[in-house]
Amino acid sequence: MIKQCVSRRKLASLPLLLLAAAGLTGCANDNVDDLVSYVAEIRETRKGVVKPLPPQVREEGFRYQASRLRDPFMTPNGLQAMADKRKNSSIHPDMNREREPLEAYQLDTLRMVGSIQKGNTLLALIQAPDGVIHQVRENNYLGRNHGRVKALSRDGIELVETIPDGMGGWMERPAQLSLKD
Repeated sequence: MIKQCVSRRKLASLPLLLLAAAGLTGCANDNVDDLVSYVAEIRETRKGVVKPLPPQVREEGFRYQASRLRDPFMTPNGLQAMADKRKNSSIHPDMNREREPLEAYQLDTLRMVGSIQKGNTLLALIQAPDGVIHQVRENNYLGRNHGRVKALSRDGIELVETIPDGMGGWMERPAQLSLKD
């Protein structure tokens, strides 16, 4: 019984197989000479000439050498007053003091995560980028710009950074860190 079913299936698939073979033999046309000649003709007519690149001109760089000269937008009296102010300025960072651990990081990478009270002293908890939490009190230093803590509160730190003024001197600017919820 099983052999009869298998032979019937073979007989049923035979016409489909013959039809497919007949269809594929119709695709086997060896006469493609006209196509080959057309492609050869197109290749002959489409030859183009590429223009040569222009010669490369070597430019010499310009060296600005007026940096030591007087600023053309500043009067001589204004320059002298600024130089005197810089000499007499008491604003400058203490380069001889020992650096604190949180001065190794930029201020914007530090994060206040809380505060604690020890006796009468309020301490802020600062998380460094490496995940370590540090205790900070007034007059500690934070950030790379010599930022000294001026005031602490339960939700923020006020500090003053000492930064270069761009003219050889120093200036102070306020900064703060806030407790992030």
